[in-house]
Amino acid sequence: MALEQQQNPITDKTNSHAHLKEKTQRSSLSQLELIPADGSMHVSFYYIPHMSSSVEAQRVRKALLPFSDLLIEHCIDLEARHLALYHQEPVSEVTAALQRLNLGAELQQTMPHYEPLELATVQQEAPQSKYQQQNENIFSLIQQFFSAALARFRQWIKAVQNKQDK
Repeated sequence: MALEQQQNPITDKTNSHAHLKEKTQRSSLSQLELIPADGSMHVSFYYIPHMSSSVEAQRVRKALLPFSDLLIEHCIDLEARHLALYHQEPVSEVTAALQRLNLGAELQQTMPHYEPLELATVQQEAPQSKYQQQNENIFSLIQQFFSAALARFRQWIKAVQNKQDK
């Protein structure tokens, strides 16, 4: 009986985890669709000195809710007390809303955010070529070692043959 009662919560948690994963994948795909292809996305960095707990971070998230159509994504670093906002439109209204929280929010900088796909591809290929070069260096060292060992072995054989001839 106890096992039967436990089974339902376990499957419920498993099903909810699968549903959450599917929902996350859908939302990340929709966020990718929001990123403009022309590179007009910006990122704004805020320093919020009085955001020291998850409660204040939740207050910041709630303050950002009315601007969900304006913001593409946000990222809160609680340890550093920073907030990063990814957006296309000016965020002066968002700045005012954050300042109304009385957490000392101040806009540090806004800068264009553009990462071309070619650059991301090149950065991924660079480690592969680095490993390939390391492998080539290792093979070269192994080849040099065995060549030297073979040369010494030949010298030794010639020395033994010369002793036998005498």
